[in-house]
Amino acid sequence: MHCRDYAIQLNRAKKEIEAAGTRITLIGQATPRHAAHYRRRFAPDLRILADEERGTYKLIGAVRGGVSELAAPNVVLKGFSRGLKNRAVQGRPIGDVRQLGATVLVMPGGRIAWSHMSHDASDNATVEEIVQAVSAAV
Repeated sequence: MHCRDYAIQLNRAKKEIEAAGTRITLIGQATPRHAAHYRRRFAPDLRILADEERGTYKLIGAVRGGVSELAAPNVVLKGFSRGLKNRAVQGRPIGDVRQLGATVLVMPGGRIAWSHMSHDASDNATVEEIVQAVSAAV
């Protein structure tokens, strides 16, 4: 899923997710300027932090992909079909294009209650999975 569409979906689900007593924070490998611009355009109600050095990614164990995780036929096809469906075009990437993402539910005190580590560039946790994880953790 294009990260723009993902942020828009999370922005829409914010009330439902936060009703369970949680807070959404997106962390991207961008400059603070890029993060602020992204927030204004796609997720105005969400907190977005910039991690240019990718320290957060390393801390949680998010991996950098190789050719099979970034350009395998199934990954490219999935990205292409989602782009057509959502009328989204991949813009100029920022940061390490090989860095795969993750979704992590961190509890007070730092305990990780749930996580989804991307296995390839097209693999993201769904908003429904996130809502279920939040509900189960509280």
